[in-house]
Amino acid sequence: MSSFAARRALAIACIGLLAVASSARSQQAVESRRAVTPTVSVRVSGTFAELHIRGWAKDSVVISGSVPNDAHFAGGFLATAATASPGAKFYVESPTGVPAGTLELRVPAGARVWAKAGSATIDAEGVTGGLDLNVIGGSVHVTGTPRELTVEAMDGTITVDGSPPWARLKTASGDITLGGGSEDAAVTTVSGQLRISGRYERVRLSSVTGPVAFDGDVVRGGSLDVDTHSGTIDLRFTPKLSADFDIATISGRIDNAFNKRAPIAGREGRGQELGFTAGNGGARIYIRSFKGNVKLSQSSIKIATF
Repeated sequence: MSSFAARRALAIACIGLLAVASSARSQQAVESRRAVTPTVSVRVSGTFAELHIRGWAKDSVVISGSVPNDAHFAGGFLATAATASPGAKFYVESPTGVPAGTLELRVPAGARVWAKAGSATIDAEGVTGGLDLNVIGGSVHVTGTPRELTVEAMDGTITVDGSPPWARLKTASGDITLGGGSEDAAVTTVSGQLRISGRYERVRLSSVTGPVAFDGDVVRGGSLDVDTHSGTIDLRFTPKLSADFDIATISGRIDNAFNKRAPIAGREGRGQELGFTAGNGGARIYIRSFKGNVKLSQSSIKIATF
């Protein structure tokens, strides 16, 4: 290497180190805390890059972390005469609009949290109240059993490890994974992949072109509705399932490895249809696809009851 090239490489390295150091110095610490009611409502929005939501056993809210110096962090608690506040609102505003900064929000387990961002990573754990989370890109990961769960994303992925009694999950192109089960769940995508497992009372799965995979159980008296345009449908049920099946695809095919029942030609000779009762019946399995193929088989997963 020539002396000029060596000096150039050293200069570039120094500039990189200065940029890293400048970036580290450009962060400002933020923190706000107060005693609140056990069911406090908290809203967080703006251009943060990461938000970690943690439910805990204290009747207080603490939001802390760091944001760039040129960003504006503001908000506060609802003023009341009482010591404990019933609500709080915080936001991060960046002059460039580029997501940056990491926040941690600790709330009483029974709180309701609403969070909205552009491209961000949001993860929540230990909240038994309600969660309403919205991102454009990035990802949302929820662990636990919030009483009510609403998550929407455009390109972001959604992962839920738990059994929220009521869940509404929706994406445009992002994948959705829901494991554990629910009493009432609706999962919708345009082109993302749906991966659903666990034990359900009522569950509705819908996609346009995205594939749908269900591996689990539907309780007696419950229902599973699946609808796609051209997305494939792969259904795996526990062998002891008691349900009434009604399956049809307009121009696709049905592959039944769950039992020995064979599909028949659809109306006007188009596509295929399959109807049968498994066990003693009771649950309703209603499957519809225009172009997608449908596959049935038995699950090897042991499903716990609610």
